[in-house]
Amino acid sequence: MNLLKDPFISTTQGKVSLRQVLTTECDYQLQYFFDETQLAMLQMLASLTTVLLKPTIAELKNYIENGLSDEQYDHALSEIETEWFESNSFMQSKSIKKNGFNSANISKLVSGIESGTSKDASGLFSDKEDVKFSCPDCIHVLNYNLHMTISGQYFSKFGSSGIRGGGVISTLISGKNLRETIMFNTVASDFYANLSSLNDNFQTDFMWKMPPQGDLYQAAKISLNRGLFALAYHVEIETKNEDCVCDICGHFSQGKIESLLYLKYIGQYGSVRNEKGKENGAGLWLHPYTPRRVTDNGLFSLTPYGLDWHSWQDLSSFIAGSEIRSSTNIVPAYIVTQFKENFTESINILIGGNITKKASIIGRVYDLYSMPASLSKNSQRISQVIDAGISQKSNLSLAFKNLIDITTRTSKEKFATGIKEQAMQRFVSNAQQIIQQILLDVDRKESAQLKKDAIKALNAEAKAIFKAIQRKYQHDLPMFKALVKGEYVLYKATV
Repeated sequence: MNLLKDPFISTTQGKVSLRQVLTTECDYQLQYFFDETQLAMLQMLASLTTVLLKPTIAELKNYIENGLSDEQYDHALSEIETEWFESNSFMQSKSIKKNGFNSANISKLVSGIESGTSKDASGLFSDKEDVKFSCPDCIHVLNYNLHMTISGQYFSKFGSSGIRGGGVISTLISGKNLRETIMFNTVASDFYANLSSLNDNFQTDFMWKMPPQGDLYQAAKISLNRGLFALAYHVEIETKNEDCVCDICGHFSQGKIESLLYLKYIGQYGSVRNEKGKENGAGLWLHPYTPRRVTDNGLFSLTPYGLDWHSWQDLSSFIAGSEIRSSTNIVPAYIVTQFKENFTESINILIGGNITKKASIIGRVYDLYSMPASLSKNSQRISQVIDAGISQKSNLSLAFKNLIDITTRTSKEKFATGIKEQAMQRFVSNAQQIIQQILLDVDRKESAQLKKDAIKALNAEAKAIFKAIQRKYQHDLPMFKALVKGEYVLYKATV
């Protein structure tokens, strides 16, 4: 099977090829059991399209507007060494060492981070027996996801972090169908060249043709093609000639794969911090789908922070970039910048990933937000809705101030703190759906009305959460009085 020529993409209409998706008007929809796999497949397909077409911005606009013909696809194939995309080669660098390989079963490859035995890597499944087999088609997206999201700690001493770092957030442009989504996330060679900083002697070979050498892999020496499929391990895939129903896509297969053998590279990428928590001197490679954090210690890929993190809280930063905490700024993913500065279509933003410290189904991030037309001009519409959510979150926290004050240094201190934390987590979680719903009208309502709707809905949610706690503790007079004193903050917030 060749990933540029043959059917391997699981859709509701069966397995299809990249050619079929890009050159026809058929409305294909991906079909995978796990959000992590679907998110990884979107990125892998866009990356494959990038290295195949190598479009400029002008060419990319033409493909999106007029489509890609079979003749254009064939011409692109003739310009690339397709043997590197054969199923026995793609993203599988060979090691001269025959020993030292370790094994990771399929269930540990789905999220890309769930490996090891610590409580943070305990697996995402209620029953790991539910995920035992992959078909030969799906193993490639699992291998891709592993390398794009792996944090070395989850393979203990046998681990090595990938070019993006572990547990990172991805932001993608979501179009009206699969073909448009892939095209909008295809990287334009000329626009990328203007934003990246490559040395004159940068390397262009895929890493399974020429693995990186040395202790540090300098970002400035990694070309776009090489970085899109950057590896952290030598990999061996063993396919058994046995029938199975794939636990990843659900299709029948005459071959099955139960595990993947890996051997880590010796060096490190710029995504890995040194022992003092600072950038290690290699530089962070400009990955197109990864927002970045600018801190006093260096530039890093964005990972969710805190167990109550939800994507809406940083949505404005994902689009326009902003300060999220003192001395920390978010830079939007390259692909968002490419879209904002070159396109005006109405689209959605897809934010996905896996919160490393949650290691459960609630740690999955797969959120879709409606965006206004001409995003570069109208991003303020998004920001004011998010600001309303942040403001209501702050007011809800302030409403508990009296309760926290009267219980400080008492036997009820931890109890009161726990009440507040549960309330805040509930608000942040519920606000996710409220904001997504409000943003559905981002192009249909005036800016002032959007803001008004956001304040009204989010304030009502904060009040409902707070009143439920008041009722629960109405028989504890000191606590109830403290809660009553705090509620004025939420009513004042409606102004």
